[in-house]
Amino acid sequence: MKRKILTLFLCFYFVFGCGNIFAEKCGDFTIEELALKLENHSLLIYKDGNITFQDEHGIQPLLIQIKKKGLKNTVVVDKIVGKAAALLMVYGKVKQVHTNIIAKDAIKVFEKYNVEYSYIELVDYIQNNKKDGLCPMEQKVLNINSPKKAYKIFTKKK
Repeated sequence: MKRKILTLFLCFYFVFGCGNIFAEKCGDFTIEELALKLENHSLLIYKDGNITFQDEHGIQPLLIQIKKKGLKNTVVVDKIVGKAAALLMVYGKVKQVHTNIIAKDAIKVFEKYNVEYSYIELVDYIQNNKKDGLCPMEQKVLNINSPKKAYKIFTKKK
């Protein structure tokens, strides 16, 4: 229930609080449909009236989108944004980012690279799944400040 309320709040925030992003043509979606669809997806990408959803976890949706269609001049809606995701979004040249939860290091990245952002909750860092430490993706970019280096780290074949 809490997640659904946050999702609805986020969608209405976009419409009434962020330059009416979704008041523009959003394909065939109504705000109610968008709120429900966002809850069932991990990432929403908005560009030129088109909405794309991704369902993978972690930073995978961003990597897939960068490789497939790119992120240039998009509005990205992500549930959780840490430094790793922020660096990838900057690498992809996003226009705006909106999230439920953002880490302090992600804000530093967005401010350094002049990316517009909004959030509902600010956290010190993104936790791992066990909630007992730092997310592994965040660990990989702990000492990285270059979006290009971050992209190379996450796309390097093992």
